[in-house]
Amino acid sequence: MHWLLKYLKARNVKDQFDNRFTSVPQYPGLQRGSEPFDLPKSGFWQGQEIRGMIRKLAVNCAPILGCSQDAWKTAAEIASDVMVMRAAWALCEFSLLVSQQNHNDLSLATVDDALKQFSEQKGAFRDQKMSKAAKTKLDEPLARESHHLEEQKIHRICAAMEVQLYGAEKVTTSKRRQLQVRLNRAHQVATIWSDADQQRAIERLERKMHQVTPAKRTLFDEVFQHHERQLLQEVGTNATGPRSIFAQKLAQMKTAAEEEVYRAVNMTTDKHVQFQVCLSDAGIEATTWGVTDTDCVVNQLEREIYGNTLKDQMRFTMEFSIRLVEFEACWQAIGIRKLQKTIEQCVIHFGYPKMYLVSNIPE
Repeated sequence: MHWLLKYLKARNVKDQFDNRFTSVPQYPGLQRGSEPFDLPKSGFWQGQEIRGMIRKLAVNCAPILGCSQDAWKTAAEIASDVMVMRAAWALCEFSLLVSQQNHNDLSLATVDDALKQFSEQKGAFRDQKMSKAAKTKLDEPLARESHHLEEQKIHRICAAMEVQLYGAEKVTTSKRRQLQVRLNRAHQVATIWSDADQQRAIERLERKMHQVTPAKRTLFDEVFQHHERQLLQEVGTNATGPRSIFAQKLAQMKTAAEEEVYRAVNMTTDKHVQFQVCLSDAGIEATTWGVTDTDCVVNQLEREIYGNTLKDQMRFTMEFSIRLVEFEACWQAIGIRKLQKTIEQCVIHFGYPKMYLVSNIPE
């Protein structure tokens, strides 16, 4: 009951429930409650009092939740109230049936149905019952599985529409595999930043920022190689590690050679920093593979492998966009809720520690 009371408080109908709970008239065999359920006395109820409370619980909740379709309620609130009412009804029926001394096949089947109904609807109490740790435990797999499952369904929709619009003879399994292989190859080639690519970017930036001409670069190479040979003769080839004195002096000589050939005014510290930033941006831009790049390559490969025309592709894009909007609406309204219920079965439990939980009974 505690999770139900928390839900009623969150919906601002707890006072209505208390009024109905304490207003039940006297009736033979029916336990009448004179005080609200959540008063301290309620924690010491005996079995007879609990059975009496269960007999009138669903009747008290029904006018407040299940039978109320007020205009001020949102669709989500109406759906949540219906789930809570069904869970309360199922719990009451389960408890009353289990308390019977004798059972037959019909009563046992009804007990199983009530337990299944409660298990399916108990997700409505998620916000009232779950701790922050449990919510995090549910939200993380929900986000991961939702994205993965949604991508799978979109892929299936796309494949079905390709067969429908292009024809099954064009979109065969072997051709799909061939297109995917070539697409992966194009992606790999486009995102590789080779040494040659980096060198071309360096030369382009040097011409733009340092006014380095081919003649000056040739002169710089000659001056720098001359200094490098002199330094090797002085320190030998055994002390040329990246942290050695040779490496430090070589870096100083390179800077001096650049200032000598390219002029010091073009080789300031600010320009060095700007050069490195531009070089890094060039590498990121060259290895970035966006959605537009994928679409362009896919369209080209479809024309080569499937034999599609540009008109066919434009028609597919338009119809697939419409279908995708419809799918997204259905997924947000139904798909995510079903997935959430599936994950909640492994996370949400009702009851106190060391109790045998109703939700743990195998169905």
